[in-house]
Amino acid sequence: MASVTIMDVARHAGVSKKTVSRVINNEANVKDEMRQKVQMAIQELGFKRNPLGMALAKNRSLFIALVSDNTSPGYLMNLQKGILQGCTEEQMGLFLYDCNYRSPTLVQEVEEYIDSTLVDGLILRPPMCDKIELLEMLDRKNVSYLRIGPKDLNRGESLGFNSTKASYDMTNYLLKLQHRHIGFVLGHPDQQSSQRSEAGYRQAFAEAGLKVNEALIAQGYYTYQSGIDAAATLLNKTPRPTAIFAANDEMALGVLYEIQSRNLKVPQDISVCGIDDIALTTKVWPNITTIRHPLLTIGYQAACLLIGRLKDKKSQVPARGPDGTQIFDGELVIRASTSVAANK
Repeated sequence: MASVTIMDVARHAGVSKKTVSRVINNEANVKDEMRQKVQMAIQELGFKRNPLGMALAKNRSLFIALVSDNTSPGYLMNLQKGILQGCTEEQMGLFLYDCNYRSPTLVQEVEEYIDSTLVDGLILRPPMCDKIELLEMLDRKNVSYLRIGPKDLNRGESLGFNSTKASYDMTNYLLKLQHRHIGFVLGHPDQQSSQRSEAGYRQAFAEAGLKVNEALIAQGYYTYQSGIDAAATLLNKTPRPTAIFAANDEMALGVLYEIQSRNLKVPQDISVCGIDDIALTTKVWPNITTIRHPLLTIGYQAACLLIGRLKDKKSQVPARGPDGTQIFDGELVIRASTSVAANK
């Protein structure tokens, strides 16, 4: 038996093919009476949408893509999960495009990817979301995109995490535990979140009337290995830090490893904490104190905003400036890796 087509539904309901299409796509400009007729015809005929056929007819893929340089697997996994939830609810697919943001041919690579997949829109996370040449190419091709955590809030719609407040809250928590020698592991220097986290760390010291020991700030790159390397540097300082705060959990895990490899105890000798609340923070001992980054919510909202813009042509022009930006706060999660300073 031949499958039921849109034309069959239109004839059965006594309406035009265009009206059926509008009802199927849940467009607003259809009278309730017409919508009910079409929905009844769909039910009676057992009509099923053919996503592939619709995509080909509209020269679309019905997919969006997350473009990312994967430096922090735990962060990316949580973000992807939120995006996928939004895609599932909106009946869209999700591509994952892993790239090297330092590649001299990055813009060409992404453009070729768009042309070959017909992907409908992109979600860009740092540092791709700040690459001007990439954004200009997407604007030229009229490809919708949404940025997560960009430096420049004046270019389209974006979502972000309040890294400054997260770092301030964690540093303030450690200060209340009587820690004064607090080592800090910076994030990747190419990402704005690193500068924002450092600002929060310094703000907490300033408000407490204390001076930051510059020797206790070490460079990291948001990776596990960079956490190990930074901890090795900090543990050789005099005075040795009584706490080490890493700008993300991947680095905090590396810090924990390096401390324990030297037969030091956490938190008895040194407290350890991070930011993100990735799954591994509760799979090691001691469980790591962290700031919970609402990545699931951010990913979900990003997908819904982008797909909503794709489905409603009237809203495809993104909001401009900070008013088009949503900033999410984190939540302090206290676990066993932090305690009152041993040597005050």
